[in-house]
Amino acid sequence: MRALTRRAVADAGELARVAAECASQLEPGLVPVQRPFAAGEVTVDLACADANGRLVLVVCDVVAGPETVLRAVEAVAWWGEHAAALRPSVFPAAALDRDAAPRALIVASRFSDRALRLLRVLGASAPEAVECRLFQDADGPVVGLGRLDLAQGAGPPRPAAAVEVTAAEVPRAQSTGAAVLIQRLERLRFSEGFR
Repeated sequence: MRALTRRAVADAGELARVAAECASQLEPGLVPVQRPFAAGEVTVDLACADANGRLVLVVCDVVAGPETVLRAVEAVAWWGEHAAALRPSVFPAAALDRDAAPRALIVASRFSDRALRLLRVLGASAPEAVECRLFQDADGPVVGLGRLDLAQGAGPPRPAAAVEVTAAEVPRAQSTGAAVLIQRLERLRFSEGFR
């Protein structure tokens, strides 16, 4: 039996380096493409391609709060809005499915209650959440990764309204949905300032 000592995470950059080194353990088939990557006004710590060739935008933070969730959602929304212009020129060497919408992944050593609540409310459109813990033993560093189950504590699912959307409208519908979500998050952030 090995004894592990938990090691404090110094900054989000350290988590980004660990996420890049352990990408295939975050998700089977995940391959780093670039780090860091600017997505509009936000910086994504790591851009990856998953096993299906879908772009995965990884955002890292020591303690993930609502602002981390907003950063991940905004990066996906920005990519969705600018996908047509970016497809030919960004990540040309990566084997990305240029028609697939990107998804987000948040890697943090801890998630605040507010971030978890927000992720639950976002439901299927929420970024995936992975806790990354760093340990040390006599042989060197050890990384512990745990995917969070966001369904715990969530209320009963509500049926979604049936909407017929053509393939050409999918990116626009996703961008519109993301824009509405960002407006709601900004209102939430504004109201939190008065508490």
